[in-house]
Amino acid sequence: MYKYYEPFGHHVWGDDIGSTWLSLVNAVMEHGDVTYDEGRQRKSLQNVVFQINSFNLPDKILEAYAKKDNINALIYLTFEGDEMRDFDVKPSFNPGAKSYHKRMTEGKMIDFVVERLSLIPESKKAVMSFIHWDDYKAILDRPYDDYLPCHTTIQFRLLEKDGKYIMNVITHFRSIDSYQKSCGDFVITAMIAEKVKDRLTQSLKKPVEFGSIMGVITDAHVYEECYLEAKETVARSQSDLKEV
Repeated sequence: MYKYYEPFGHHVWGDDIGSTWLSLVNAVMEHGDVTYDEGRQRKSLQNVVFQINSFNLPDKILEAYAKKDNINALIYLTFEGDEMRDFDVKPSFNPGAKSYHKRMTEGKMIDFVVERLSLIPESKKAVMSFIHWDDYKAILDRPYDDYLPCHTTIQFRLLEKDGKYIMNVITHFRSIDSYQKSCGDFVITAMIAEKVKDRLTQSLKKPVEFGSIMGVITDAHVYEECYLEAKETVARSQSDLKEV
C-alpha cells in the first residue's frame, strides 16, 4: 500500500515482503519524478518510509513476480561472497569492493548485536553499520567507479511483553533500486534478523518473536531500462489479485 502524508512524505507498507516490494515499485512508477543519476534517467521518490509487517520466508509473492537471480545474488553477497559486484542491467561500478558478507564478518556484526542484547536487552546500541571509514578515501580516489553500500544500517530493538521479547528491525538505505534490488534487500534483512532472533532466543532463555521491519529510503528509484518491465510486473500482479 502507498500513501503520501503531508508534511511527512511517502509511506509504503505491506503484510509481507512481496507486497511491500510491489507497493514500492508501483509508488515509484506512479508518483516518482524523472531525475538523472550521473546522466542515467530514472523515476525516483525521496525520503520514503516503509514498513513490512511480517517477513516469513519463502515469500509467495516474490516467488511469483520477483527476479530470483537478483535475490540470490544479494543473498550470496551477504552470506558467502567477499567481493561486491553490481548486477544492475547497466553496472555502475566494477567488482572489487568488500561485500556485505566481508563487512559483516570482519566487524563480527551479528556477534556484536547478539552479545549486546543478551547482556542488555533494552539496549539502543545494537546497530550494524555497513559503511566503514576507509570507504571515504576509496570513493574520492575513484569518484566515477566507486562503491558505497546502499544499505547503510540495521538496528535491532527488543521490547519485553508478556514474558517474551518482540524484536523490531529498523533500517536505512541511502539509495535503493526499487525494481531490481529492493526485493533482495528486504529478503537479506529478514534473513539477518532470523539469525539474530534464533541466537537471542537461546541466550535470553525467553521466546523472541518478530515485530516489523521499518525503515527509510533516502532515494528510491527505477531506472529507465526497467520502466516497461516494472510496469508489466505490477500490472500482472494486480490482475492476478483480481482473479483470486
